[in-house]
Amino acid sequence: MKRLLGNNTSFKIDKKEAVEITICILAISLAVLIAINVHTEKDLFSDPITFSIFYLVFVFTIGLGFVLHELSHKAVAIAYGAQARFMMWPQGLLLMFITSMIGFVFAAPGAVYIFARNITKTQNGIISAAGPLMNMFLAITFVLFSAISPEGYFPVNIWLFGAYINSLLATFNLLPISPLDGSKVISWNFPIWVLLILTSIWMMMNFGGSLAL
Repeated sequence: MKRLLGNNTSFKIDKKEAVEITICILAISLAVLIAINVHTEKDLFSDPITFSIFYLVFVFTIGLGFVLHELSHKAVAIAYGAQARFMMWPQGLLLMFITSMIGFVFAAPGAVYIFARNITKTQNGIISAAGPLMNMFLAITFVLFSAISPEGYFPVNIWLFGAYINSLLATFNLLPISPLDGSKVISWNFPIWVLLILTSIWMMMNFGGSLAL
């Protein structure tokens, strides 16, 4: 791991890391599209235009939420003097596509690996909370954009879908199950975990909307 990360603790993304992040964004967006296709009467793959529209929407909303979630972990870890980089999980990609074919997505295509000699429980908790907090911030941002976007159903629908999916990502990652972020936040500060997960659940229930299929 030391050889892989090198000695630099400044925030930068090398070519290999950028490629793996891009693959994961494209893969998770496709997996969600496959899962939705299982549940709808329409074949979203039969019409290239419909496929392209929904795929780009998923890249913009889900992909953006995924990558900024992971990069938030990385940025905070580096701020604490740790070394960190995103690494793709080939097995996670495979599992994600297998589950998508039966109608749900277990999204674990990769994660930020952190290497440090001495990270405290508090620092680890804050690093872990950074990802869900970013998703909450994105959800609020999408809601604000929906309020100022031009009249018309489809643009507003995209913003509200983005708000919902980022609230969902925050809630999922805050579940108290290892190795999800929630287990590390609980280990650091239980009241803060309760506040975060209740907030994300409230946002998930009150923000957003579905895309017209």
